[in-house]
Amino acid sequence: MTGKVAELWRYPVSSMAGERLDQLHIHAAGVVGDRIWGLLDAATGRIASPGREKHFIGVPRAHAKAVQEGVALSLDGERWAGPRDAELLEGLSQAFGFMPVLKPFDAFGSGGFRPRYEHAPIHLVTSAAIRSLERELPGSIIDARRFRPNILVDWPDGPDAIPEHGWIGREIRIGDTVLRGREPCGRCGFITIAQEGLPQDVEILRTVVKRHERNFGIYCDVVTPGEIATGATVTVG
Repeated sequence: MTGKVAELWRYPVSSMAGERLDQLHIHAAGVVGDRIWGLLDAATGRIASPGREKHFIGVPRAHAKAVQEGVALSLDGERWAGPRDAELLEGLSQAFGFMPVLKPFDAFGSGGFRPRYEHAPIHLVTSAAIRSLERELPGSIIDARRFRPNILVDWPDGPDAIPEHGWIGREIRIGDTVLRGREPCGRCGFITIAQEGLPQDVEILRTVVKRHERNFGIYCDVVTPGEIATGATVTVG
């Protein structure tokens, strides 16, 4: 059985909306430019955790994208500015309810923070899993963006609700790039919160907890770095 890459995403700021791309560059540590910045509350120094603290629940409504200078931010996905732009910061502070500040994750080393997802850097979800959850929750909007994958694989429906959970320990070949399924991806309240075009829906997490032991999608390690493009064929060994 084979599939194809349907969508590719990276998240320059770990808690903000991601950027959809036609191609991802994969190195040994994961997606180039992915989850390299953290957003903090300037007053408290706490890193934004929208799925765990209501204080940060508005953060995923804003957008981030990687640029040559580092990162650009936007409230609406149309007007972009750097993270020190006074007008943008004022808008973000009003939207979030606190003044945000960005720091690269490698700057957190002395403070006890590790880079996000260092243990298994690639997030993968299949369309079959999305469709299965849609059948379980016909009144909900089940969108891949809720699960923040790097790779959404278009995969045929089969007997398993989440087929990628069967890929743990197996090689996943996408073009010349090879990944290995490492472990199921445990989910938190992030998947239930409102994002652009997606309303808050607590039933999604309740269902994932009850029927799938809180897991949805998988983490993958990089076996062979390379480039992954939308439309590329996906095979599982």
